[in-house]
Amino acid sequence: MKIIDLTHPVRESIPAYFPWHPPTVLERTASYAENSCVVTRLSIGTHTGTHIDAPSHIFEGMHTIDGYDPSLWYLDARVLDFTPRSPRQEITLADLKRKRLRKGGAVILKTGWDRYFGRPDYYATYPPLGTEAAQYLVRCGVRAVASDTPFTLDVHRILLKEGIPLITNLNNTARLNAGTVRLVAAPLLIEGGDGAPARVFAVVNGSGK
Repeated sequence: MKIIDLTHPVRESIPAYFPWHPPTVLERTASYAENSCVVTRLSIGTHTGTHIDAPSHIFEGMHTIDGYDPSLWYLDARVLDFTPRSPRQEITLADLKRKRLRKGGAVILKTGWDRYFGRPDYYATYPPLGTEAAQYLVRCGVRAVASDTPFTLDVHRILLKEGIPLITNLNNTARLNAGTVRLVAAPLLIEGGDGAPARVFAVVNGSGK
């Protein structure tokens, strides 16, 4: 068994998507010399770095991050390898149909774009999931969708409307082979949260990569 960390580290330089997404701040509030311990204040947006979107992110009055059954954050996921990918090369309905998805569980969309996370053009160049492909995932009964990229607003609307959380900006997907892994995605338990930063792992049976 191998455990692969799929999370981008939290640091002050972590990119924010739009101007209304707050920057990350790490501020030391206690020191060994003055307080005999170290304490750090963390200021972070709910959609920063590796994070999970809840339906209330887009739809007023819908499901919040703390309303999900915790079992949703521990489930089998099919790794769908779409590498290599060109900038803005959409994952299409035809692309997904070639993968012959099964009902239920989660999917991990692997594009390889996580290696560009933090680059100034990351959000302008990532290869997005297409809207028809997102609708197909709904029809397949997928319970969660994870990707090493962000998701477009239209795809947010399609999947979150159905209560399907989006696990966004995975890291280290080059270490994942196509196939099935156990996905562990633990969002911060934010009361009434529209989303939350998350620590995400893949548990791989066998040698993995």
